[in-house]
Amino acid sequence: MKNELSRVLQVLQEMHQKREEQKLNLGRLTDTINMLEQKKLHMCKSYEAAMQERNQRAVQLVEKEQELCIFYEKLNVLVKMIEDSNLKIQNMEDEISNLKIDQKEQERQNNFLRKQLSSKRALEEESILLQIQLSETKDRLTELEKACVNHTRARKLSGEDPSPEELIKKIEQLEVHLTDKEAQLLEMELVYEQVTRLSQRIQIKAENGKEDTLHLAKNVNELQAQIRERTRKMMAVVAELSMRQAECMTLQQEMKEKELQLDLCQRSVEQGLPPSDNIENEWLRCLRDQHRRQLAEEDEWNHLPNGVYTTAELRPNAYIPTDDPLPVPKHYGALAPFKPTEPGANIRHIRKPKNKPIEI
Repeated sequence: MKNELSRVLQVLQEMHQKREEQKLNLGRLTDTINMLEQKKLHMCKSYEAAMQERNQRAVQLVEKEQELCIFYEKLNVLVKMIEDSNLKIQNMEDEISNLKIDQKEQERQNNFLRKQLSSKRALEEESILLQIQLSETKDRLTELEKACVNHTRARKLSGEDPSPEELIKKIEQLEVHLTDKEAQLLEMELVYEQVTRLSQRIQIKAENGKEDTLHLAKNVNELQAQIRERTRKMMAVVAELSMRQAECMTLQQEMKEKELQLDLCQRSVEQGLPPSDNIENEWLRCLRDQHRRQLAEEDEWNHLPNGVYTTAELRPNAYIPTDDPLPVPKHYGALAPFKPTEPGANIRHIRKPKNKPIEI
């Protein structure tokens, strides 16, 4: 009996040990399951955060693309304005070149008219000299006529006297010559008046051309200043555009890296592996922090109000009534439930009493 009892007790002890081991294994499995669930929750949160970050990056990328389109439109408008300004400048330069050509033509005409004016003066001098000679000839003719009338001065000349017809013919020749000279003088006077009128007109045109040239020069200077200002603004816009493009390229590269990292994390999760080393390290760090906080809380719970440190398990001092519609905890008071102690090692020497049947 003793051997059988000792064998039974040994079997019971082994079963008790197995049960304790199974409890420990169950606790470890429970901890592992909890840890895996927390890890899964953390991974889900990380996945949601990654998805949100990817969505935010996509929204930022769309905004940057819109800004890029706006900058492209501004750049096109500025380029068109610059082309229009260049076209206007080209037209102004063509007009200035035409005005310079007109000015040179007017100067050439002025020089030609000045040369003609100098020849006119020579002709005027010749005309004056001819008029003087004509007046002297008339005076001489008058004197000769008077001398012819004076009979006292008559003397016989040698040779033959011209006939009246010859004299009339010679007088007609002299009158024709005089008429030609007067016509030439009148023509010279008309040329002089025309040259004077043309020179005045050319002078007026030259003065107006100077004013137009000054006005065009001012317009050209203003247009060049506007072009320099537009060029400076366009260079600033191009620099800002290049910065935006570089930022967009960086965001696109970062988004691609995040998507690749997300795909790798999903594959690792499908294979039952951690998403990545960084996430695993972060998860382990979170667990260490949680364990440290738990130990700190336990240490704080182990301190009694009087400052004494204890490791005794806390006992509930309140309960939630089931029949009360408002789930407010109530204190047990003096009728707290009894909590039996754990059975000791010497319980194996005590036989469990057998319940006797009740006979009625």
